[in-house]
Amino acid sequence: MDSSADFSSFQEKVTAALIKSTQTVKKIGDEDVDFHRTSSTEFAENLDEQSTRLLSLTSSLLKVATDGSDINPPVLEDEDAIEDNWRGIVDVIDNLLEKADACLDEFTGIIKKLSPPQQDRIREASTRQQEKNFPTIYDYGPSKIPKPQLQFRNAPNNHDTAPFRPLLKSKPHAIVPLEKSLQMVETEKKPAFYPNPYEKEIRDAKYPESAYVIAPPVEFGPVETTEAVWV
Repeated sequence: MDSSADFSSFQEKVTAALIKSTQTVKKIGDEDVDFHRTSSTEFAENLDEQSTRLLSLTSSLLKVATDGSDINPPVLEDEDAIEDNWRGIVDVIDNLLEKADACLDEFTGIIKKLSPPQQDRIREASTRQQEKNFPTIYDYGPSKIPKPQLQFRNAPNNHDTAPFRPLLKSKPHAIVPLEKSLQMVETEKKPAFYPNPYEKEIRDAKYPESAYVIAPPVEFGPVETTEAVWV
């Protein structure tokens, strides 16, 4: 069977699938995705399923694209991983473009196929050049900053449906003891909750007498007799 015919048929199928997928994606604007996600549970589940499938497919393509090279393909586990590993993705694409350019030059006869020693020298020179490059935005960006929630002493549990219980261990200047302040309140109109431990102290707080005295503002003096102060 003619290999060129097989590739042409495969190319037509891939192109048609890409066009269909692009047209389908464009039917819903980016700003409307979150709205449809919250309004339809089925849509949210399908969206998460397709997102996981596309991330897995992309990771597999990156792995295949780096086969036989010294580039480590990034693993895309979630949406944040795309931003965190964006430079690695760009490196894979650049490597593919360079290979395609070299293959086209060899096919057209512009250059002769490089021997292994020449390829090794070019790879070493490229590596040395990359080490001498100046830092880029990918070296110091939001993706390089550790997420603060990973350093919380008490890790939050987003699936916990129980009322939040204050984390106070002591209560200085208390009017109501801490033990009584941490008792759950249950009402018919509202779900059960824990009140603010300092609710009584805040409501009974009294300001000093000086806070109720009306004091006129101090006017600034004339420039001629006022000494300048360096701030």
